[in-house]
Amino acid sequence: MEDLEEARALLGAQKYQQAAKVLDRMLIMNPGNGELWYLRGIVSLKMRSYDAAQDCFERALMLGRKSKYYQIKGMAHFELFEMDGAVEAFKEALALEPEDPTTNFFLAMCYLFQDDPKADAHMKKARSQDGKKTKQLLLNFYTLFLKDDPRINGIQRKRIEERLKALK
Repeated sequence: MEDLEEARALLGAQKYQQAAKVLDRMLIMNPGNGELWYLRGIVSLKMRSYDAAQDCFERALMLGRKSKYYQIKGMAHFELFEMDGAVEAFKEALALEPEDPTTNFFLAMCYLFQDDPKADAHMKKARSQDGKKTKQLLLNFYTLFLKDDPRINGIQRKRIEERLKALK
């Protein structure tokens, strides 16, 4: 599928409008392809079209239950701070692939936001599954959500950054 590789390349190059056009054209010809709906959902998510993204992920899941479909659906909920929906999707992903460190990490973050003690167990599981990847996810999370937060003063920011760098 030459078009599929083109769509992936456009997505990787952050050319979301062009990727959307390629995927929409492909979906007209093959609406029963879950992978196409999954990729179209990712494009919609990147374009911050959350309702369209969720619709695409639901279509992908109707065509096939895959861990990565649930995981990205959970991430879409997470971006909107819809923690209940995110938890549900991440739990479905873990039911299919319990040893995935990324899913365990994001489930831990959801539980952290909900002040649920299950956060610790999932973070420990993510670290035991892939400590290096979990550290990178933590650094990314810090950069995206906390680093520029005005509620964190310079001393707190420095302490957080030192602790993140010290993680093994």
